[in-house]
Amino acid sequence: MTPEMIVSACVSAGAASIAGLAVILQPALPGPDVKAVDYFQEADYTIFDHDFDLKGRNCEVGIQKKGICLADSPVEDRIVPGMILPTQMPATSAEFAIILEAPLKKAELQTVRFGHRLALLNPETREVVDVMDLDARSFAEAQDLNREKADIVDADDQTT
Repeated sequence: MTPEMIVSACVSAGAASIAGLAVILQPALPGPDVKAVDYFQEADYTIFDHDFDLKGRNCEVGIQKKGICLADSPVEDRIVPGMILPTQMPATSAEFAIILEAPLKKAELQTVRFGHRLALLNPETREVVDVMDLDARSFAEAQDLNREKADIVDADDQTT
C-alpha cells in the first residue's frame, strides 16, 4: 500500500465517520421553527411597498423589487372574514411572487387577491378566513381598516 493510498483511506474513513455522526445527531438538532398559520401577520404586510414609481407611473401598492403594482378592485371592500365567497366571484390565487414572499400559511388555505386586499380562503367551503387591507400605512392600521370594513358590510347586509 502506497502512502497516498493510506492517506486517502484515512480521509475517506474520517469523512464517513463525520457523516455517520451527523446522521446520529440529526434528531437531537433543533428543527426550523416554522409554523403554518391561518391568519395574516405583520410579516405579510411588510413585503409590500407603498407609493413608489414603477416604469414611469406611480404605484400605490405593490412589491417594487419584483416589479409588481397592484390595481384596485371594485369588490375589495366587500371581502371580509367569515363571508362565503359567492360562486360567481372567481377565487384566483394571488400572484406567485406574493405567495412566495409571504410567511407560510396552512396548506388547506389559498391566498387570494382582490385589488389591494388579500384574503385567506378555504377553497373547499369558499369561506374567507382572514383578510389584510394593503391600503393601510401600517399593519395595525390594516387591522383597524379590516374591522371597519367588516362593520360596514354587516350594516349593509342588515339593511338589505
